[in-house]
Amino acid sequence: MIIDSKGNKWYKGNLHTHTTSSDGKLPSGESAKLYKSLGYDFLSFTDHWITSETSDYEGMLLISGVEYDVFDGDSCYHIVGHFLDEKPKLFLGCTPNEIISEIRRCNGTVTLAHPAWSLQRPHEMAALDHVDFTEIYNSVSGYPYSARPYSGTLIDVAAMLGFRAVLTAADDTHYYEEDAGRGFVYVKADTLSPDSVRKALLRGDVLASEGPFAEWRVDNGFFKVHIPDGCEHVQFFTSRCWNPDTTSRGGTVYDAEYKIKSNDRFVRAEIVGFDGKTAYTQYHFIDGGSG
Repeated sequence: MIIDSKGNKWYKGNLHTHTTSSDGKLPSGESAKLYKSLGYDFLSFTDHWITSETSDYEGMLLISGVEYDVFDGDSCYHIVGHFLDEKPKLFLGCTPNEIISEIRRCNGTVTLAHPAWSLQRPHEMAALDHVDFTEIYNSVSGYPYSARPYSGTLIDVAAMLGFRAVLTAADDTHYYEEDAGRGFVYVKADTLSPDSVRKALLRGDVLASEGPFAEWRVDNGFFKVHIPDGCEHVQFFTSRCWNPDTTSRGGTVYDAEYKIKSNDRFVRAEIVGFDGKTAYTQYHFIDGGSG
């Protein structure tokens, strides 16, 4: 847990984890022990087509979860459910929207996992019935296991088409080697409880990260970022292909800001540490922006 400059608690967790119940290399007990040793406050086991239950491991919150993988024509979807009141009634051959509908019937939240790795089409993302979260970074999708761990550009394009989802990061660990512990979320919640963490996630009080911690806010027409420990640079991403002030650099950066333009439709920021690890803020969407 991290306490920010205003005294808020940010709990660290992984929302996408595999065990020997499906195609992971460790059983759930050993997995929980590992994440506890890495300082995680919460964890979710999301094995393929197998629903885990909400419980506790030595003070670490375990959140119910499951992952469904589906091919719809030549499109691949991996959809993760969390905070489920019951086990979804789903079967191989369900469509993405049928999976989403059933997760929601079970009072669960919906995550579109690793869209770049899945080669998701932006217009198809925007056409999904409802998505709460999507992974901007997924470590097992990258070297040395696969490719395309970063989905930011794809999600930006989908956002231009109306796609709206809270950004998360996860390691999606299978191998418990170079994938484990490399992607996670900080969640600003009142307490470490399923209801409090769920509400914070849905509010977007979430920093997706590979390592750095940062705070951000919109103030008087500026998108402002504060990095308590400093970083190498901050990059701002907007709905425009070019703005003159989207990069902050030079020495150690503790604070950076971007002036929101009249034609911006959204702004978000990425915080890059000196080790190359990155943190990702949420989008700030601007009503009435043109472009």
